[in-house]
This record gives sequence, structure tokens and C-alpha cells, in this order.
Amino acid sequence: MNREKIYSYFFLSLVLFFVVATFATIYPFITPILWAIVLGMVIYPAHMYLSSLIKSRTLSALIITALTFLFIIVPFSLIAFISISQLLDVSRKVLEYFQTHSFGDLLESLKSLPLVSQYLNDERLSPLINYLQGQEFRNILVNALNKFATVLGNKLGEAAFIAGRNVFYIFVFLLTFFFILRDGLPTIKRLERLVPMDRQDTLNVLNTIYRTVLAVVYGSVGTAFIQSMLAMIAYSVVGIKFFLLWSVLTFFAAFIPPFGTAAVWFPLAVYTFFNIGLWQAVFLGAWGTFLISAVDNFIRPLIMKKGIEIPYIVLFFSTIGGLLKFGFIGLFIGPIIFTTLFSLIRIYEKKVIGNSET
Repeated sequence: MNREKIYSYFFLSLVLFFVVATFATIYPFITPILWAIVLGMVIYPAHMYLSSLIKSRTLSALIITALTFLFIIVPFSLIAFISISQLLDVSRKVLEYFQTHSFGDLLESLKSLPLVSQYLNDERLSPLINYLQGQEFRNILVNALNKFATVLGNKLGEAAFIAGRNVFYIFVFLLTFFFILRDGLPTIKRLERLVPMDRQDTLNVLNTIYRTVLAVVYGSVGTAFIQSMLAMIAYSVVGIKFFLLWSVLTFFAAFIPPFGTAAVWFPLAVYTFFNIGLWQAVFLGAWGTFLISAVDNFIRPLIMKKGIEIPYIVLFFSTIGGLLKFGFIGLFIGPIIFTTLFSLIRIYEKKVIGNSET
């Protein structure tokens, strides 16, 4: 082995070591960094347009970062705060109910519902009712409530730490977002020179990643946001309590097939039928069927198919797998991994298999 090969292997090993060390160093902040990259890719065209008008990439990045903070970070932080407050209120009321009522009281309240009473009075359900009123089930219920109260208490105890961490994450996000806007294009050009591939192939891979992010933002996140807004309108009209909390849950349910948002609005329509009124339940059911779910069935596939050129089944597993593995940011990571792999396969077919046949 000559000296040049030894030097090359040593240099590559050294680079690999420091790449791994760098990733380990920034790993605690990886979530806000990834979100900054995703949002930066989406907003970058607006930054390019603004920088061409004011003739300054730094000032443009600063303006857009400030606008992002005011119109994205602040509103979403307020929504999260209100939703958490409503969740805590709901949890407190549930605990208070089971502390002040027996399970027999719950059964009696269910029996008072006209459409339920005939089934609860049916002799076929008497074994089940006897079990639910027995000591064994009460012990299970008490243990579950105790565990829930313990988890809730621990989360409340960590509230100060979580709030401080989130404030720091917002700072990391804004700082990263600013430098992505200001230095994003020069960094991409440098990466093009470092990657040992043809420039056109490198651009194809980068363009695939960019189109995937846009497709997920507009197709999944954008659609889920529209659905949650439509759901909030319906929940508030029919008079459902904690409608903001249910709207947030509808937003997250939109990413979970096969039922999606129907997993939230349909049970609420049933609840509305028994506890609020007939026309409210019919309104919520119709609104959910023809507006909330219809948006998911027609708009999302159209946008996603135009932006991501992979089979639907692959898109399904990449989205859900990324969500389960990496959390909410996995909605982007999963499709990016698969679409980039498909792009590399096409390059391999063109450069290697194509050349070997000729």
C-alpha cells in the first residue's frame, strides 16, 4: 500500500470521526435544527425575493426571522399553552368525577340516556354490568387512575424545566433559521463541490429532497392545518367544550390512517347526539364527512403525488414509520429517506447498469 492510499484512508477516517463527534455534539438540539432546515427550505424563495429587493441577504434573513417569530412561533406557542391548560382542566375534572362518584353512578347516568337505557337494561348485558360493578374492576380502575394522576403530577413537576427547555429550543430554532436563510445557498454550492458525484446527479438528489419537503408541508401539514381549522369551526358552533383542545387533537389525528380526523370528530358527533342535540350532531357529522375528511381524501393525495414520485404504499410506510421513529419531524425525515433512495437508484441505473449494458 503506497503512501497516498494510507494518507487517503487516514484522512477519511479522521473526517468520519469528527463528523460523528459533531453529530453527537449537536444531537441534543437536533429537533429545533431540523425544524429550522425544513421551514428554511419552504420560506427560502421568499427570502431570495426580499433580498433581491433590499440588496442584503443578512437584512432579509433578519426580517423573515422576526416575522416567523411573530406570526408562527408566538401563535403556535399560545395555542399549545391554551391546549395544555384545557388538557389539564379535562384531566382534573375526570379525576374529580371518579373521586366523587362511584361506578354505579356512571352506569345510572348512562341509563338515563334514552337510546342507551334499553340496551343497559337488557338481561344479556347483566354479566358485564356485574363485572363492571365488582371489586376486581374497581381495583383496576383505581390503579389506572392512580397511575394517571402520578404521571400527570410528574409532568406538572417538570413543567418549569420543560418550559425553559422549549424557550431555549425556540432560540436555537431562530438562530439556525437565520443562518440557513443567510448562508443557505453558499453552503449548498460548497456541498456540491464536496460530493464525489456528477453535478447534475447531485442537483437531482438535492431537488428531490426539496420537492419532498414542500410536498409534505403542503400536502400533509397544510392539509392537517386546514382540517383542524374546519374542525374548530364545527366544534365551536355545536357548543363542544374545550374545542381548541379537540381541534389540536384533530390536527395530529390527520396524520394517523386509516381513519384520520374521523377518529376525533366522529366520536364527538356521537357525544353531541346524546348530550347536546340532534341538529348539532347532524351538522357535525355532515361537516366532518363533506368538509373535514373530504379535504384529506382529495387535496392531500393530489399535492403529495405531484411532489413525491413514489408509490402510495411506500409513501404510507415512510410517513407513518418516520412519525413513529422520529416523532413529528419524522413526517419529513421518512419521506426524504425514501425519495432520496429512489433518486439514488435511478442514478445507479443510469450510470452503472446503463454503462454495463453498452
